Amino acid sequence: MDSSSGEISADRKASARVSRRLALGGAGLFLGGALAALGTQRAVAQPPKEVPGIKPRSEAWYDLRFTGDGLMDNQLLWYLGHATSGMSDIGECLETAKRIQAGEEKSWFDEWLKTAERVHKVADTAHGKGHTLSAGETYARAANYYRAATLHYTDRSDPRLLEATRRATATFEKSNSLLGYPAQPIEIPYEGTSLPGYFIRSPYAKPSAPILLLHQGLHAWPEETKWVYDGAYKRGYHALIFHGPGQGRALREKGLAFRPDWERAVSPVVDVAERLAGVDPKRILLMGLSFGGALAPRAAAFDSRIALCIANPGVLSWWEAMSSHFERFVPGVMSLLNSKPELFDQAIHRLASGWPTAEYWLRDVLWKHGARSPSHVFQLLSEFNNEPIIDRITCPVLIMEGTAEDATPGQSQKLYDALKGPKHLMMFTEEEAAPLHCQAGAIALASQRLFDWLDENV
Repeated sequence: MDSSSGEISADRKASARVSRRLALGGAGLFLGGALAALGTQRAVAQPPKEVPGIKPRSEAWYDLRFTGDGLMDNQLLWYLGHATSGMSDIGECLETAKRIQAGEEKSWFDEWLKTAERVHKVADTAHGKGHTLSAGETYARAANYYRAATLHYTDRSDPRLLEATRRATATFEKSNSLLGYPAQPIEIPYEGTSLPGYFIRSPYAKPSAPILLLHQGLHAWPEETKWVYDGAYKRGYHALIFHGPGQGRALREKGLAFRPDWERAVSPVVDVAERLAGVDPKRILLMGLSFGGALAPRAAAFDSRIALCIANPGVLSWWEAMSSHFERFVPGVMSLLNSKPELFDQAIHRLASGWPTAEYWLRDVLWKHGARSPSHVFQLLSEFNNEPIIDRITCPVLIMEGTAEDATPGQSQKLYDALKGPKHLMMFTEEEAAPLHCQAGAIALASQRLFDWLDENV
């Protein structure tokens, strides 16, 4: 597989038309359990009306069915939810989604980029006429749409990817400048280079105040997680948001890949935070979202300066979560990883060739982990397991979990059960309309519950 190609050929478009039963159950890939014949088996299926995500569709309100791609619709909901923070508008998001071709990465990128550029021009016009507030608010949405374009696109040969990354940064900073929002750009020294981020000083903070360090996970950028850093800002907490290796700008601008010893990425951020004027060095909080719910606890295990860890959701073993998905999709495949890596690669490539969701995930993680092949990336993923170091975590841990969690189901409870020190499991439910991964679509409630808890416990 060429992990840098963003195009989908006619043959691959045809092969993408697999049934949900094939995509989600792995049927047809291991007929009769004949693992050695993976390279020659062919599956015959009728074209579906949509591209499935990692879970079968349901009649739940959050199964949007706007793009026709289960994963893309899930990602769309993430950006729809940003309307609460003024970083998107519902009509702009849905109009963009209408133009996207299901399962096609390039279409996702092209259409979000078109929307970002259109909204950016609206902001330019408002700014040119002296409408500072209108321009600042509109630039905030444009910046988020540039980030949205990069979220589901892995074609590193396309120069527009880096350009969109830079436009997202410049537009975000222009918005903050016009709105008077104190997000100060900062470069955090890191192993001969730096990690980009922003320090947000709260004007409501006491002379010695807590600071919330925030990073995202596999896909999102910390800038778009405004419900967290703005919630901190308004409540008298300083915030320092940053791109770690494998994430956002650190990946796209600096070529830095994920690493399992995440404390090596976080400790330099703590070094900077504890030297900032007005920061209480005994109240340094660390929050990780999505994949960050596995990474942040790892960092807390090795840096005792972290006074509280927030994992949303909590993850005891990212490796177990990822490998269990593929064992479900392709039964028996994980047994081949170490004994027959060539057959493992064939099985994963075959699944990806017939299912755009798996193809995107594979291309994405190969890039972000600096891996050469499916077997290589899964071997790297096996190191992202907090079980061996869980006893080292002594600070309190807040775990946030939705009842419809699909990326790492069951992992929050496993992390909670394994922790020996102070801990709290904060559940979000269907009845609250907040059951999804990272509370997508319910960030107003998530912010309220998170900061009410912090105000009572920090």
